[in-house]
Amino acid sequence: MDKFVMEGTSRDSTNSRAARRLRAEGMIPVNVYGGGKPNSSVAVDAKAFYKALENHHRYFEIKCDGASEAGIVKEVQYDLYGDSAIHVDLARVSDDKPITTTMRLLTAGMARGVAGGGILDMAYRHVPVRGKIGDLKASMTINIESLGTNQSIRARDLQMPEGVECLLSDGTPVIICHGRRGG
Repeated sequence: MDKFVMEGTSRDSTNSRAARRLRAEGMIPVNVYGGGKPNSSVAVDAKAFYKALENHHRYFEIKCDGASEAGIVKEVQYDLYGDSAIHVDLARVSDDKPITTTMRLLTAGMARGVAGGGILDMAYRHVPVRGKIGDLKASMTINIESLGTNQSIRARDLQMPEGVECLLSDGTPVIICHGRRGG
């Protein structure tokens, strides 16, 4: 999984008044936790963070005060209207220990069944996976051109990257092409 590196500043006060002040300055509060270390509170540039999220980055390294914290996004808390993030939680990860996360599924091509009037159903847009952070990918593209009506791609059919395990049972349908009804 690609690491997105950004600069941050440490923050001493973690109360809601201080967080509102940070957001007014164009920053977003971030908590980094786990890995047997004490929690760390930092602030990063909100625009740079939003841009990274739009580009589907989930693995971040924040450089702050001569040190660096690396973690995977566990939660992004949004405002009441869902327009902007108001808080982020990062869980520390180690290069040598496997983690459990999700991998986004993308499709390539048009399924034969859809060309014949069927409907494509993506049962999973993200599949749960386990592996070391260096082996994980942000997304996986599946060619669906040969998928006919009333056929499916199951978890066992997914070609996982080396060292990555799909946590779905083998028979779980991931992408399904349903036939027309009443025709």
